[in-house]
Amino acid sequence: MADAVQLLRQLRLALQRGDYPEAADCLRQAAELARAAGDQAAEGRHLGNLALLHHRLRQPAQALACLEQALALVRAAGDRVAEDGLLGNMGNILRELGRHTEAIAYLNQALLLAQEMGDLRGRGIWLANLGLVYDDLGQHDQAADYHAQAVNVARQLFDQRGLAQRLGKLGDSRFAQADFGGAAAAYAEAAAVSQAIGDRQGAVERLAGLGHARLQLGVSAGSAEGASAHFRAAGDAYTQALALAAALDDLSAQAELLIGLGSALGSLGDYAAAAERFGAAASLFEQLGRPERLEAARQGHDLALALARGR
Repeated sequence: MADAVQLLRQLRLALQRGDYPEAADCLRQAAELARAAGDQAAEGRHLGNLALLHHRLRQPAQALACLEQALALVRAAGDRVAEDGLLGNMGNILRELGRHTEAIAYLNQALLLAQEMGDLRGRGIWLANLGLVYDDLGQHDQAADYHAQAVNVARQLFDQRGLAQRLGKLGDSRFAQADFGGAAAAYAEAAAVSQAIGDRQGAVERLAGLGHARLQLGVSAGSAEGASAHFRAAGDAYTQALALAAALDDLSAQAELLIGLGSALGSLGDYAAAAERFGAAASLFEQLGRPERLEAARQGHDLALALARGR
């Protein structure tokens, strides 16, 4: 068996090549060396990393088994920082497996430990992940509460990338609650932050969310003037997102955004322009081999064209 230094070098090279089975073997050997040396903390850390590789290799049972072993070891060694990370990783994997009650239990343990250690960054991560669990469960009011707390942590840490991501998730939860005003506010700030840090893909997603929220606000507006204002704002958001998606050569995003823009233009009564956007979306969906979305785009095109012709 190689020594610890050689194993870590082999591990690094294997990860660079994307050879995860070899990387897993290196970590197993490193854990055995740590066990032989009586270093429980190191053995636990190696097993925790091995669990993440099992997860990447779509071996959830092995990942959970490694995490349970690792947790016992780091707890015995009194390594609270490693324990916190392992608890959170356990929660995340359980969430992906649909075992939401267990995921909440582990993530709450991780959250409590992060709070006890004064680990603000860790606290924000576990709050955000708890929000995702409650979104999965359809409990969007509770999810929004966790996402809002995670947003506040990102602000305190001046973590702009994290702030944009968490605002986007908050917008998703608000939208699912039918709180379209709250969703629009979250998406607008998320899009602005994404653009400021040069995250064009993130900006596309959050501008699209903003467009969807503004469309819904227009539908429920109490006056024609208010509705038009929201529909115009939706069109502006979709147009900005389209420019970014075109720069990224993201055809799928462009097609979806064209449908949104067509909806906004149609709601404003500009049926000819709406038909043009729906037609462009249909062409892209046909090119992408997306028959289910192609049909929706064609229906939008036909309706807008009929309205434009006064039928």
